[in-house]
Parts: sequence; C-alpha cells; structure tokens
Amino acid sequence: MSRRSVVVFLKVAVSLALLLFFFSRIDLAMFLRTVAAASPSYFIIGVLAYLVGQVIKCYRWVLLARPLGFALPFKEYLSFYLMGMFFNLFTPGMVGGDVGRVFYLARGSMKVDEKDWKAPATAALVTVAVDRAIGLAVLVWIASVALVAFPVYALPSIIRYGTISLALGSFLGWMLLPVLNRYLRLDDRSRWKSLLAGAARYCGQGKLMLLTILLSLVVHTIQAGIQVLLGFTLQLNLPWSYCFILYPLVDLFTALPISLNGIGLREGGYLFLLDRIDVGSERAIAFGLLWFFTAVINSLIGGVIFALRKDTRPSW
Repeated sequence: MSRRSVVVFLKVAVSLALLLFFFSRIDLAMFLRTVAAASPSYFIIGVLAYLVGQVIKCYRWVLLARPLGFALPFKEYLSFYLMGMFFNLFTPGMVGGDVGRVFYLARGSMKVDEKDWKAPATAALVTVAVDRAIGLAVLVWIASVALVAFPVYALPSIIRYGTISLALGSFLGWMLLPVLNRYLRLDDRSRWKSLLAGAARYCGQGKLMLLTILLSLVVHTIQAGIQVLLGFTLQLNLPWSYCFILYPLVDLFTALPISLNGIGLREGGYLFLLDRIDVGSERAIAFGLLWFFTAVINSLIGGVIFALRKDTRPSW
C-alpha cells in the first residue's frame, strides 16, 4: 500500500470515528425529528446564497490572474472554479480542487502548439495560492475582530488568543514577503523561489489587494449570513454576531488535514461552539450536516460541468 493510500485510509478512519462518536452521544430519535421539522425554504435560500458567494470568489480569482498574464473569458474561470469545488468534495484532502484549477487555467491559457507547461503552471499556481491566502487571512481577521468586539461569548482563551495570533501572523507574513523574495533570489536551489517571486508581484498593487480583500469580506459576510439561515431552517435564532465567530472558527478547524474533507471535524466544531450558546447536541450535529450539504449541492454543479465539458481549452 502506498503512502498516499495509507494517508487517505487514516483520514477516512478519523472521519468515521468522529461521526460514530458524536452520533453515539446524541438522542437519535430527537435528531431525526429535528431534521424532519427543518424548513426547506430557508435551506434553499442558503444554497443559492452560497452559490452567489462562490461566483464572487471566482471573480476575485480573475482579478488576481490578470496581472500574471491570464486573459480568459469569465465563463472559463467560472467553469474551472466550479469544477474545482467538485474535485474538493470528491477527492481526498482540501487541495484537489486547487490542483484542478491550476491545471485547467494553465492548459486553457497555453497556445495550441505550446508544449512547455512550467511557466503557465507556475503562474497559475501563484494565482490559486494567493487567492487561497487572501481568503484565509480575511477569514482569520473577521474571527479576530468578532472575538474582540463581542466578548460576551465565553470561549476558551486558547481559541481567542490563538485566532488573534494567526491574524497578526498573516499580516506580518505579507509585510515580510518582499524581504523573503529578495533573500530567495540569492538561492537558486530554493523550490519556493518562483512561487514567491510571483506572489511578490502583487505587493505593489495596493488597489488590487484592497479590492480582493473587500470581495473576501463580502463573501465571508454572505457565509456568516447563511449560518443565520441554517439556524432558521432548524428553528434556531442564532445571534448574527455569534455567526461571525462560529463560521470562521469552524471553517478553520475543518481545514486541519486530519480527516476526509473535514467530515467529522466540521460537526465537532459546530457541536462545541453551538454548545457555548446552549444549542442542543442534536441540533448542532444537524446544523453541521446542513452546512455540509449546502456545499455538496453547489459542488455538484461543477460535477455536471465536468461531465459535459468536452475540452479544457476555451472555445474561442
């Protein structure tokens, strides 16, 4: 058995173990009644709002791709992005979709007779990496601001100060990027040289960075709002202020590479954080599953595009 197969097996085992552990400690009959009483209208609105957020995230990616020479039509980026969502769902780990986006963007931007993948693939990787980094950084900043602004919610100090430290660290890392890039220019052996050089090209583009940060704020605000809608789905009136803590922290926790696509970690995160505002375990687990299926439904759109797409090159 290969090392990759072992890792996948262990992640599946962790996800199954966590789910079995959580379901063994709830009233299954009450859980089923909670799901049966859910309001589908709010859930449908949440699914549609999630799709709107993904379209905005795709536009953010387009803005980051243009300075590196990519000039495909928006519909191509959207296809690549939605297919990436599908790959994220149906491939082990959280980066399968990112690999897909890099592949499709690089291949779609190559000329018909071009055979050298290295330059376009590296540039495409930079766009995806920076897109991910900005989204993650803004997510941490939102959580940090919410934790400071709403101290009424009693959370462990390690979560509070750990999140704030991540926010400060991400800001410091961005400030030090030009310095690190200059240092690596002297080391031709560094595998990170070309990637950091590409990322450093964004450092002098303040307007672009500000716009991508604002778009990230809009997306994460939509995502936090969906938490309120999912609460309505389960007859829960979640405080909107807590949703700006709930959504980012669960999303960060889910990103830990120890389970299959965050399954089990997601439900555990909601179980812990919703318990802090006296939401029962059955509703917390149902809430986590609803959030998961919100992403699943949207990801399946990318699966349909992937099945119908005959060529990865743009049609012009």
